[in-house]
Amino acid sequence: MIGLQTQWGWLIAIYLFLGGLGAGVFCTVALIALITGERFKPTIRFGAWASAILIAVGTMALLAEVGVPLRAIVLFNSFVNLDSWMARGAWFLFFAILFNGLFALLWTDRALTRVERVWKGLVTHRAIWRGIVAVIGIVVNIGVAVYTGILLNVLPFRPFWNTNILPLLFTVSAMDTGLGLITAYATLRERGEGVKRLRTVLELFVIGWIVVESAVLAYYLQTMLGSSADAMRSAQLLINGALSPLFWIFVVGLGLAIPLLVCVIQLSGLGKRAPLVGPIVAISSCLVGGFTLRAVMLLAGLPATLSSPALLQILSGVRFTP
Repeated sequence: MIGLQTQWGWLIAIYLFLGGLGAGVFCTVALIALITGERFKPTIRFGAWASAILIAVGTMALLAEVGVPLRAIVLFNSFVNLDSWMARGAWFLFFAILFNGLFALLWTDRALTRVERVWKGLVTHRAIWRGIVAVIGIVVNIGVAVYTGILLNVLPFRPFWNTNILPLLFTVSAMDTGLGLITAYATLRERGEGVKRLRTVLELFVIGWIVVESAVLAYYLQTMLGSSADAMRSAQLLINGALSPLFWIFVVGLGLAIPLLVCVIQLSGLGKRAPLVGPIVAISSCLVGGFTLRAVMLLAGLPATLSSPALLQILSGVRFTP
């Protein structure tokens, strides 16, 4: 029986999920803010705060996995060595927390009132500042979403992870789950004129992202099955191996099929009799599926087989005598 990857644990899975979810949430509400202004202020404010908190908690999980979080924070070289994706990722996370938090403050009336006492004119020009922070924040948060995949992608001796399709998959999944969370919140909490149109647009985009994520996931597995023997072993763990129940039930079933079905039902008007059930079921299954996707991708990341004594010598640093 093929074993599973255990060196990278649940804290990494939590970081991959929360970091991507927070990035997807911010991109969604920032676009809503840029397009509609203050019309859907409660949803924008919720998403802004949620994105900052999610990425901050995810970052703490990543630092905890390091083993000595405080030492990891003060490693100056980790931030100035921009040739390293670890350094780039650290900056993305830092600026995401900064800009997401600032965006949240700009959409919180109580905070604006207090800052106005020191910074005269902020409230008057808040639309401009909100727009600037939203645009910069979208770029930074896309970087965070991509980095959740690159964190694994840069490991050359994990063939299942060492492909550029992985950052694409995690980025698409991040946008899908983030959009799903905001769609559910807007459906449950927003009232008044224009809400129905907003929900319709969001649900259509959810369907689009689910279709894209399904296609990327299928292409990823197909590519791995046609790649090296080590990558094939990992892919088979998901398709028909030890991880297949988690993959098919939680990732494909809960994460993709159920949200897609709920959105179709909502758009058709069949969900009017139970307006709260659909959004709650959809977002719950979407979040469970999104986390499970990261977890099974971690567990399936088997190391390359050390079939060559010379390769074993290089990796272990032990002198080899033929």
